[in-house]
Amino acid sequence: MSVLRWLRKKSRLPAKFYPSDYWPCVVLLLSEPTFPTPEEVLQTAQASWSAHAPVEHVGELKRSASHILCCGGLFFSVHCGGERYNVDGQERNEALQRPWDEHRAWLSVDMPNARNAELYKTKELGGSYKLLLVFVFKSWSQNCVGAYFPAEGVTILNLGDLAESIRWGRRNGVDLSFLD
Repeated sequence: MSVLRWLRKKSRLPAKFYPSDYWPCVVLLLSEPTFPTPEEVLQTAQASWSAHAPVEHVGELKRSASHILCCGGLFFSVHCGGERYNVDGQERNEALQRPWDEHRAWLSVDMPNARNAELYKTKELGGSYKLLLVFVFKSWSQNCVGAYFPAEGVTILNLGDLAESIRWGRRNGVDLSFLD
């Protein structure tokens, strides 16, 4: 964990202290690897965002483990990993540590259009995360043991329903104010 992320977590510094290289990203921590095809990724993206604009699968990287999508003027990327997510994942309580201990693979959805620091200043950070969470909602399953927000250093666990998992996090001291 970076020193800045650790410091933000300990002192609850506001999001304006984001390192300049972070953009909105949600990582699903998975029990088993899943590598959706380009068609499956596009189908989930269309179900998530096509009400705003047509969704197009722009390309793949790393032998289909990463997908680039475009919706209107926004770009999204979906990445899949068949190994543990490369972050320390040391949580302050046992319930939040469980996804880190149990996961064996991951899937992330990113929005690399703008950096979190910019989005925070323009009050668009919450809206950007909400776009990503629609895709996460459509991808949420029993295979998902939790979700991680890398820029925030925040983990939520899967309680069966994404909305309930987020509510539980808020009730139990997880700082999810960046979603507002």
